[in-house]
Amino acid sequence: MRNSVEKREQRWNWDKTRDKTILIVRRMQYDHPAEVLSDYGKEFLKEVFLKKYHMFDRLNRNFWKVILKVSDEELEEAVRDNPRLKVKIWNP
Repeated sequence: MRNSVEKREQRWNWDKTRDKTILIVRRMQYDHPAEVLSDYGKEFLKEVFLKKYHMFDRLNRNFWKVILKVSDEELEEAVRDNPRLKVKIWNP
């Protein structure tokens, strides 16, 4: 199973990144949600989502917030702890 997950991750590795979290975020944005959920599980994806929230566009943010059952309090805490989201020049 692990090899198949790694193979699916490599599909999104166009820049040869070594950061597995980046590959998971890309899968969350571009791959079929059912496959992503079956490969990683909701709790793990929730951690990734809150850690890398700044990488998602508005539609993906809303989608994964609902699917992963992220509360407004959890989201506010993640945004508060993320320096990339503290200062906003524009609304992404």
